[in-house]
Amino acid sequence: MVSLRTRIFRIIIRNYFNINPIVHPNLVETIKKINVKGLKDINKKGYKITRKETDNKTRYQIITKDTNKPAKKIIYYLHGGAYIAKLTNIYQTFTIPFCDLRDDIEVILLDYDVAPEYKYPTQLNQAYDLWKVLTKNYNPKDIIIGGDSSGGNLALSLILKIKNEENVSPKAGFFLSPWTDMTGTGKSYYTNYQKDVQMGEKNSPLTQEKFNILKDSEIFCFIGDANREDPYVSPIYGDYTDFIKSLFIVGSDEVLLDDTLEIVKKIKEKGSNNVELINQEGMFHTYPIFYKTNPESKEAYEKIKNFIIESFE
Repeated sequence: MVSLRTRIFRIIIRNYFNINPIVHPNLVETIKKINVKGLKDINKKGYKITRKETDNKTRYQIITKDTNKPAKKIIYYLHGGAYIAKLTNIYQTFTIPFCDLRDDIEVILLDYDVAPEYKYPTQLNQAYDLWKVLTKNYNPKDIIIGGDSSGGNLALSLILKIKNEENVSPKAGFFLSPWTDMTGTGKSYYTNYQKDVQMGEKNSPLTQEKFNILKDSEIFCFIGDANREDPYVSPIYGDYTDFIKSLFIVGSDEVLLDDTLEIVKKIKEKGSNNVELINQEGMFHTYPIFYKTNPESKEAYEKIKNFIIESFE
């Protein structure tokens, strides 16, 4: 049984933040209007947020404690939002506490260009561009990569690309409800459709006709003409041999539940026991981000912080 706060929050999400394109046909326009409200940096005493660009014009933000201590460890975080939403201050709020875990941690937030104006491989190219900039000054083993939803997709794709092109890996990775399968093969699309407060319909089951509408909708617009089975588009098709230490967190009521479960299964099948899965009963998409709202999210958030501490030991 989930907490009362979570039950209330689920109602709020279903009523005000549902992004099912069948229910909301003008999805891109709606997301971009909501997105504008969160583009201003937060002002939190004791921390500094700096906006920068690489030589290739890849935008990013640096979050540090307001001290003179040099950073030695990096949390490189990739935000979600179906590749349609821009980087908002929600992610500043989410990641600032990571700076308190050690005296030498710095958070990097990639501010990638969004769809439908910018499609694959724009976001992956920008993520890799920033990785190359970071690793000029930091050892890959001093970097943890994280991401949620489409940012989880991008984080996994980036890790696969780094390994394929450089034969190196970051220290570890954490992934919150990663969107890993653009072909939509997971049965959870159907079994969780009426439970999912963000992507479902409460009183209407998912039919094959509706599923086809979803797959061809604006929610998938970042793909463009790319092959949906390309591992950099759908990381579920990637090779997870010798995958890094990893933490996956997902809610049991998500349509994307199987997008996580299948990845974890693949990692374990390749012989790695260095992967942890939290499949939280009754929870919704990317629920740890709302750690200030309900106890289940706070518990998951504490798990992420412990994972970071343990990975950097």
